[in-house]
Amino acid sequence: MKKKSSIKYVRKIVQLLFFLMVLLVVISHSLEEAGITIAFLEGASLHAICPFGGVVTIYQYVTSGTFVQKIHEASFYLMIIVFITAIIAGPIFCGWVCPFGTFQEWIGLLGKKLFKKKYNNFIPKKIDSVLRYLRYFVLIWVIVMTAVSATLIFSTYDPYYALFNFWTGEVAITGFISLGIVIILSLFVERPFCKYACPYGALLGITNLFRIFSIRRNNETCISCKACDKACPMNIEISNKSTIRNHQCISCLACTSELACPVEATLELNIKEPKKKEHKSIWDLDSFKVAIILIVIVLGGILILKSQGLWKTESSKVPIKIEAGEFAGMADPSDIRGSYTFNDIETNFKVPADILAQAFALDTSEKAAGDYKAKDLELVYEALADDMEGEVGTDSVRLFVSLYLGMPYEAEVTTLLPNPALNILKDKNLISEDKFLILKERSVAPSTYGVTEPTVVEEEHLDSANLVDMEIKGKTTFNDLLDWGLTKEQIEEILGYPINETSQTVRDFTVEKEIEFSDYRTEFQKLLDSL
Repeated sequence: MKKKSSIKYVRKIVQLLFFLMVLLVVISHSLEEAGITIAFLEGASLHAICPFGGVVTIYQYVTSGTFVQKIHEASFYLMIIVFITAIIAGPIFCGWVCPFGTFQEWIGLLGKKLFKKKYNNFIPKKIDSVLRYLRYFVLIWVIVMTAVSATLIFSTYDPYYALFNFWTGEVAITGFISLGIVIILSLFVERPFCKYACPYGALLGITNLFRIFSIRRNNETCISCKACDKACPMNIEISNKSTIRNHQCISCLACTSELACPVEATLELNIKEPKKKEHKSIWDLDSFKVAIILIVIVLGGILILKSQGLWKTESSKVPIKIEAGEFAGMADPSDIRGSYTFNDIETNFKVPADILAQAFALDTSEKAAGDYKAKDLELVYEALADDMEGEVGTDSVRLFVSLYLGMPYEAEVTTLLPNPALNILKDKNLISEDKFLILKERSVAPSTYGVTEPTVVEEEHLDSANLVDMEIKGKTTFNDLLDWGLTKEQIEEILGYPINETSQTVRDFTVEKEIEFSDYRTEFQKLLDSL
């Protein structure tokens, strides 16, 4: 039998390995935003390597064949890989891989020093047994709300996301609050988030009911010392069970004969009840075998997917389909996102990338037409944002594509089109003379690339929305929103980010965060209109 003093480090080494891998991905993502790339991690982000992202996007993938925004193919495949490991040996992902579980354990080390035997025993068993089912309500809420909103609703509250992004300025206040609560609770309770709130832990916990390898106790050799109960970080009563099927088990093996149990071959991860030493076989899983299984299946699976070109850490640029009516089955222009390149749009909508570049007067000498992204327009036209009574951005692309294809689309009242876009539509007889004149009222005149002064033709029948006193424009600041009656909490709830400089314009903030100004402007305008 291997010495317990050396075995106990196997899981800790695996935990540290995966923690550092995730940290490296996050750092690499931050460096990319500064223009520095790490070859083998290029394009990867925290969302790309989170298997729970694959879970929350299942509904949208099944119904429309697309992923929730910020979710990638990598998340989807990683979800499958983790499920395979869970079917084999339960939630070993939780006990061995999850960096946030590891983080809680590290905080718990301080709690153990402070409170000794009282640590992890503060909450009465009856209350604890009820609280453990809260994470299933969280799981249901996250899946339903993500399906309804098609956004990562949980990222605003996720302490795991907050931990690995606290320096980026992208974490919502609610995320910091959640992280703070988890850190404090971890001083009193072992893995509090895992026990009471983790939606992914709740899902993986169900596999304890049908996993192939389970922790089993040999009644014949058990001396009822209850060392296993004391060692379990999840407070599971193991000493009175033959097979552990508890939904909270994380397969950490802390209770087994190789660590806590003093009697050899009495408590093991096995397919069947443990036998005496001479009967041990390859089907008895110890820490070394679990570590090998994880490395082979998780890292090996990723390498195989990568070699086949299936491991993609950027979202698929496949818009949702229109479900009914004349255009049923066609890609919906309203689902064009800021991250879509003109090549993506050409692939999905058959609108040539060079036509899009001409329409928006982009400089193709510095960048290929197809490489421009819809959200690039906000930067190209940024210099005139304060002067224009509207914006040229992603919604302008949606409008142009819909008009080019003759498809219906209700653009925002502040969406502008450059004059070249209108001329293309008119020359190709894609819009009527009346429609051309209406759009001309909300047009801007660019130079051969970038923009010069905008030309907004004002008529007596300008849209009434432009006359609203509290109208959000490119020069609207957060101070303006506060003066108009919104609260800081309302602003941050819509943005999903904390605001530090209230003198900053809303538009500059969205450009800085690489989110679409037009989408958030609409939300703010709705709220203002309701005041």
